[in-house]
Amino acid sequence: MNKNKRLAGLLISLSFLVVLISHAGAQTRKLNLAYTATSPYQAVLIITKEAGFFRKHGLDVSLIFTPGGSLGFQAMMGGDVAMVLADGSAAVAGSLAGADIVVIASLLNTFPYSLVSLPEIKRVEQLVGGKIAVSRFGSATDLGVRMALAKVGLNAEKDVTLLQIGAQTARVAALQSKNVQATIITPPFTLTARKLGYNTLIDMSQLNIPFQLTALVASRAYIKSQRDVIMSVVTSLVEGIHFYKREKEASIKIMSKYLQTTDREALEETYKEIALKVVPEKPYPTLPGIQTILGELATKNPKAKASRPEDFVDASFVKKLDEEGFIDRLYKR
Repeated sequence: MNKNKRLAGLLISLSFLVVLISHAGAQTRKLNLAYTATSPYQAVLIITKEAGFFRKHGLDVSLIFTPGGSLGFQAMMGGDVAMVLADGSAAVAGSLAGADIVVIASLLNTFPYSLVSLPEIKRVEQLVGGKIAVSRFGSATDLGVRMALAKVGLNAEKDVTLLQIGAQTARVAALQSKNVQATIITPPFTLTARKLGYNTLIDMSQLNIPFQLTALVASRAYIKSQRDVIMSVVTSLVEGIHFYKREKEASIKIMSKYLQTTDREALEETYKEIALKVVPEKPYPTLPGIQTILGELATKNPKAKASRPEDFVDASFVKKLDEEGFIDRLYKR
């Protein structure tokens, strides 16, 4: 009799355990998110996952690398990924081309670049008549240089010559060989430049030029059908940003693996210049930054000239967290 009671009790316990496991599984949503560059500017996404914030908010997230925004958007429109972290200009251009996509959050709202020069050039005015290396014409580096020079009173069309050189390594090599007098770089190359004796003529992050650089993008159809999922993603990212800014050592450890470097100085430089200086606590998409992109695209695309920044943004998710005081409470801890 006692044996039967024990058996019955065991069966009840097992049944209860199965129910708990099933319930837990039902609460976790599998989700694919795409990122489009192995860059410090997209590190928040990786930190959010590695620090467990997606899991905290009921998401089992797989991060999928798709080189370039267009491939990411194709994967999203095909249903392979739910959202994409991409360059804001790619998102705006994609929307103008007919893709039903909008920016829902932002991890960078300005140019985080530095314009560095040869040791003998100590003032930006000395660049007049000289050459500046950018990655390619029409890129964010190209636009950043043009706008930064305009801020200090120079005209990129008349006062200097811009050259398409390619990746940062190629641009730094061009500077070392003196084929150019200046170039635009990002952390941790800023550290390398200082070590080589180059001068930082313009720290663009200090100019606060509005530009939608790194954006979380979703389709309007997905927003309509999966608002709760998007809310969980944005909430996770907000907590990931807070962790990134407040937990230096843990964040550097994650970045080391993601960026595939153990160079402590380089990681410190990246953390200081990105996490502490340019990643926003409240990741609102930037309407002025979208307008900057539209202004640039308008020279070749009439649709851009007729568009409003609001057409490319849905800030309701960040706004909800902000109005509820969720973000402010994080930083008061």
